[in-house]
Amino acid sequence: MQKAERSFKVNSQLLPAGFPREFDAHIYFSEDNRSVAQVLHEAAIQEFAGQKVFVGQIIPEPIGPHPVPMFEINFPKELFTDVVLWLLKARGDLSVLVHELTGDDLYDHTQAAMWLGEAVALDFERFKKG
Repeated sequence: MQKAERSFKVNSQLLPAGFPREFDAHIYFSEDNRSVAQVLHEAAIQEFAGQKVFVGQIIPEPIGPHPVPMFEINFPKELFTDVVLWLLKARGDLSVLVHELTGDDLYDHTQAAMWLGEAVALDFERFKKG
């Protein structure tokens, strides 16, 4: 059985060459608050226009360890405070996971992570080496 082609791309497929991908924010939503997430998505694009901040596409389904729809924002260390403080104020009731990108996915999504709002239970089994 062949997998259906996705209607979206994840940030790692979209980032411009050489983009300083040091931190990642995952903004989670459900069908009930999808419109809130879409407004936040557009607001992030406007807020960080012209800066080294990449706002990815809306991902309308679970993917990888993420059990609910989301979108991602990638940014370098020097903009960490700006992006996280903006998310803290702008996210409303949406849950946001912010984490470093070290190359160790399990570490990044656990020990190198912080939550704004309620934590979403991620599927860490996807990261365990076995």
